[in-house]
Amino acid sequence: MFQLLLLSNFLWEYVVPMPMCLDLGGYNELSMEEIFDRAIVKAQYASNLTTQMSEEFDENFAESLWHKARNSSICHTASLATPEDNEQIQQTQTDDLLKMMISISRAWYHPLEHLVRSVAALKGACETMLSKVKEVEKKNEELLEEMKRILVRVHPGAEENVYPAWMGLAEVRSANEDTRHFALSNLFHCLRCDANKVATYLLVLRCRVIHDNKC
Repeated sequence: MFQLLLLSNFLWEYVVPMPMCLDLGGYNELSMEEIFDRAIVKAQYASNLTTQMSEEFDENFAESLWHKARNSSICHTASLATPEDNEQIQQTQTDDLLKMMISISRAWYHPLEHLVRSVAALKGACETMLSKVKEVEKKNEELLEEMKRILVRVHPGAEENVYPAWMGLAEVRSANEDTRHFALSNLFHCLRCDANKVATYLLVLRCRVIHDNKC
């Protein structure tokens, strides 16, 4: 069973193209700094919620050593070559970094849908966990639009983007409780890491674009 989970995680690495639909709406009235500030507030809020959810889930449903082996599992966004430290972030072009963040956000659209359903059906889960997952799903959608609008400002005519496909639905729906809990624990862990990445990247980009790296 553990081998099957690892195989499933490996399949997550395939990416699929996704056209970028950029609708400015009423955002032309906002300054770039205002758009960045809105995005950062949403990203930091979502990052804090994902940390709380991950810790709460592990404390209540994933205490065994086997569940904590999730760190050896591959997140479905691992195929994205994202910078891992400040030096790498600074070496990444602004439009490339924005496209990475958009890809991360898109990659979580369907997993978050199923995470909401799974937590709603999870025996013993408190209502606050479900409300947090729903809030993260909402903020992810809002944040995606904010980042797309930043991108169209800094890089007009941005081309298609790609995002990794999530292939973990079978484990999340498994009839085996251990399998479900392992899959959910890993999903929460990956969501927490990716939410933190997006929040960090946005702070760096705000400093670069708005203040010319003089922060």
